[in-house]
Amino acid sequence: MPRKPYNALEIGKTGTKRSYGFIYDEFLSSLQGSGGIKTFREMRENDPILGACLHAITQIIREARWDVRPADDSAQARKDADFLVENMMSMEQSWGEFIAESLSFLTYGFSLFEQVYERRPDGRIYWRKFAPRVQQAHEKWEIDDVGDTIGFWQRPAPDYKEFYIPINKCIHFRTEPNGANPEGRSILRNAYRPWYFKKTVEEIEGIGIERDLAGMPMLTLPEGVDPNSDDAEVTAMIAAAKRLITNIRRDEQDGLLLPFGWEFKLVSSEGQRQFNTVEVINRYNKEMSVTVLAQFVMLGMERTGSYALAKEQTDMFYLCLEGWTDMVATTINRQAVRKLFGLNGVSERLPYVVHTPVHRYTLKDVADYVSKLSGEKVNALDIDDGVRAYLKRYGRLDEFSEVRK
Repeated sequence: MPRKPYNALEIGKTGTKRSYGFIYDEFLSSLQGSGGIKTFREMRENDPILGACLHAITQIIREARWDVRPADDSAQARKDADFLVENMMSMEQSWGEFIAESLSFLTYGFSLFEQVYERRPDGRIYWRKFAPRVQQAHEKWEIDDVGDTIGFWQRPAPDYKEFYIPINKCIHFRTEPNGANPEGRSILRNAYRPWYFKKTVEEIEGIGIERDLAGMPMLTLPEGVDPNSDDAEVTAMIAAAKRLITNIRRDEQDGLLLPFGWEFKLVSSEGQRQFNTVEVINRYNKEMSVTVLAQFVMLGMERTGSYALAKEQTDMFYLCLEGWTDMVATTINRQAVRKLFGLNGVSERLPYVVHTPVHRYTLKDVADYVSKLSGEKVNALDIDDGVRAYLKRYGRLDEFSEVRK
């Protein structure tokens, strides 16, 4: 029986739920599109626990140092690596600022930067800047029939004109591929439910505290007034009374002027509440911090938790950060470095961007490790110039040398 010819063409589709450039993979409609961006921004900027977790993630990743590795040991590969370093150092924004801005993908699931180039007197094309395209200005995606993203539309402030930007001109960061969903998945997604309930409980708690301190307002109608009357005058009177007891607040200008027969007083509550809102809110705080593997931020708040437990949790947290930083480096190498050298006529044996480990061990641990491996009994580590340079970078000694120069 003759073999069928191999079909090299793509047959299926990605399966991402979409319509006219809008993504509908999220089953909660309130977290789709611009509504989700608004909600995740509120979670990041209004909640102290989530804000602390994201701040810790951002600052730790920013501590990583970035470098360039040549494709091989050839002279041309080293020249290409030097060219890449020159690009990284001569952009309008610093490399650290770019990395910090790129981390907004953790909050929203994705972040976008437009690659802007310039041709210099030597005839080569350089990066001028990576211009951020904020999520709040994002409108919709341009997706082909198969489901691959080919561009996006935005309406940025202040004039809110519509722009189309091809995706191959951008650096597109995502927390995870999530199929072919260009919006990725926010690391705050699993924290949404406890955040929502915590926010509701805190609002109720605030109202309860105000009522307990000031008292619950009670307004007694004059004798003979039927609150269920259909008379227009009585109905208007009842509506005004409801507005009064709903909006009244105690401050330095409080006071009431009531018609004859009306009686107003504040009723204080007695006894304790059935639920301890502090315990409920703390429970939601724990659930939110667990979703981003940052539950160690809660250890000191309850005067519990051992050093061993804290170390185990932080190790897992650092492992997660290492993965995200690796993803950032991979995205830069695939979408920015490859494009830069392609515009300069180089397509093979490219240099690549790397970062130092995010998880930093103490210098004492590193010194003990190197000493034991390089000792006469083990002799498993050769202290060459490369190892010396790495140890200096790890201890930040090379930075002090540059300052002295």
